[in-house]
Amino acid sequence: MGRKQGRHRQYLYICIIFLIDIYCCGCARQPVIQKEAVYVPLQPQTIEKCRKDNELLQRSEELLEQGDYSGALATNQELLSAPDDALPKDEALYNIGVIYAHYKNPDRNYKKAIRTFKKLMNKYPASPLIEQTKVWVETLQKIENLESANESLELNIECLEEIIENLKKVDTDIEQKIKE
Repeated sequence: MGRKQGRHRQYLYICIIFLIDIYCCGCARQPVIQKEAVYVPLQPQTIEKCRKDNELLQRSEELLEQGDYSGALATNQELLSAPDDALPKDEALYNIGVIYAHYKNPDRNYKKAIRTFKKLMNKYPASPLIEQTKVWVETLQKIENLESANESLELNIECLEEIIENLKKVDTDIEQKIKE
């Protein structure tokens, strides 16, 4: 009799383990019901506005490629100054920063570019352009540091050249006094 009772327990344990195994494997879980996507048609004004925004961005890129930096800057600022928040203002800010930092731009200004990029990072932290913006800021700050170091070296060189000139004058004065 003792053996049969032990076997019932074994069967009970096996059933419990089997149920736990089924639950853990996910067979007993209920499927997640996904809601269907609802199609909302865009209004014609919205479509037209998006088309205009894209045209402004494309126009800005074309002007930049042609070397018309002031025109590209004005186009991006027009897009940026629009009252609508749905516009790609992060792209416009990014483009303005690139225009200010462009190496062929005769009016390039790294400080303005850095300020523009930082404004983009503060106003639009979820923008897909954030990583590129961070790289721009870091690179431009390094360039600024190198330029300031270069300026200080140039000042030191000018100062040393002035000292050398003064020493040459003193040298010639001493030679003249020795001859006299």
